[in-house]
Amino acid sequence: MPKTKRVLYIIIDSFHPRALEYCRQQGKLPALSFLIENGTLDHRCVSNFPTMTPACTCTLSTGAPPSLHTIPGIVWYHRGERRIVDYNAKWLSLFKRGLRQAAQDFVFNLNLKHLSWEVRTIYEDLEARGLYTAAVNQFFYRGNTEYSAHIPFFLKLLTLFELEDMRIYGPKGFCLGQVYQPPGALRQTVKDIRYWRKFGLNDKFSVRAAEWFLHQKQRPDLLTVYFPDTDDVAHAQNADCCDPCLTRLDKKIAEILNCFPSWERALEEYMIIVVGDHAQSTLEKGKKAIIKIPRRLAMYSQAKIGDENIEEKDIAICSNERMAYIYILRYRPGMRRNMVKCLLQESQVDQVIWKEETWYHVETGKGTLSFRKGGNIRDDYGNRWDITGDEAVLDITVEGEQIRYGLYPNALERISHCLDNPHAGELVVTAKPGYVLQGEGNLGRPGKGSHGSLHQEDSLVPLIISGTSHKIEKPRIVDVVPFIKSLLPANK
Repeated sequence: MPKTKRVLYIIIDSFHPRALEYCRQQGKLPALSFLIENGTLDHRCVSNFPTMTPACTCTLSTGAPPSLHTIPGIVWYHRGERRIVDYNAKWLSLFKRGLRQAAQDFVFNLNLKHLSWEVRTIYEDLEARGLYTAAVNQFFYRGNTEYSAHIPFFLKLLTLFELEDMRIYGPKGFCLGQVYQPPGALRQTVKDIRYWRKFGLNDKFSVRAAEWFLHQKQRPDLLTVYFPDTDDVAHAQNADCCDPCLTRLDKKIAEILNCFPSWERALEEYMIIVVGDHAQSTLEKGKKAIIKIPRRLAMYSQAKIGDENIEEKDIAICSNERMAYIYILRYRPGMRRNMVKCLLQESQVDQVIWKEETWYHVETGKGTLSFRKGGNIRDDYGNRWDITGDEAVLDITVEGEQIRYGLYPNALERISHCLDNPHAGELVVTAKPGYVLQGEGNLGRPGKGSHGSLHQEDSLVPLIISGTSHKIEKPRIVDVVPFIKSLLPANK
């Protein structure tokens, strides 16, 4: 047994505390229950804002908030390149922006251009200490080892072979669906388990790759395993993603634990951390769930994905499901104030948010709250604020010099990190529970679940820490990477 335990880091896309509690009470989660019983569980780990996978999993790979890692969400306007970036893998979205651009963004730009070089991933940090790290199906994986990313033949064919394989950089141990697998038996295993389903970016392949790393003679000091499938099920069938989705995931975690002689032995060798990137909330049925922001702002010309002369438009509306960025491309006096007024005429809009100099402003149909960093009012996370206006706008209560959060956990810090991102829009809009915002990147029929907003239904995720007595007090997802790094000393 090693003197210092290694870390197995499991990230679950769309992981709702209510789903975990429900399935545990039914006795349907033996693997997750084992980890909880041999560790700690916090149901109220706070996600980022927006509660979108790229912005959240980037934090879970770097420990940095969106203001520092600069990934603003899944759909955003790139001011330098004058185009709308969309990481969606939906076929309509792929064809609108072009398969070549879509592949370039996901395989290369996401890690090597859009992710800020002012921050380092956990793989870069730990390998600088002499540790061996590995990542399985994690979207943010930037490291020091060069790989040849394989573009699937199907995509090459659709682009008439304009797409070529690319050079990417990841940790020493690396596996990303069909894009890259370590040489040897794992490549054949991928073919045997229908790698074509999302090009191998699925739970089944995540398990097989994790098993492969754990069966090697040299096991990673940090092994990150990303499970994406719960997100698809939550969108399409059930926002809570309960049985059978979570029970299937539990079986996959059990398969990883079965790589050891016993589950107890797994905890003797590894500290195991399980966390979600965000949760989801239930939508109204059908098209009733859609807030038609483009129609409400129809007096302004609106940029589309793939527009060649995008700077000639007035605004770009980039929908991140239950949150949207609005970018002002051609400014006119009074334009922002008019858009705020128009947006709040939609009864299902929750908040409109923007920044002026050092002040952040949040307006609803019932009032306005303004705040800035500093001041005498403190929150549970060590931040201090100066606040003026209607506290009910963000459901906060100020008791003396202490803030208490309600429906919008850690709202002030999360809003500030969202708007301080250099790629954020001039306005941010959120939807009330049950609704999504129409805009570029979200034009289709909504499913049964969605996320993106500040609301606790989207924002609170379970955090399980097993195999160690250490824990995080009042956890946020931004705390997870620093916590893991504290558990792993430098290699002699």
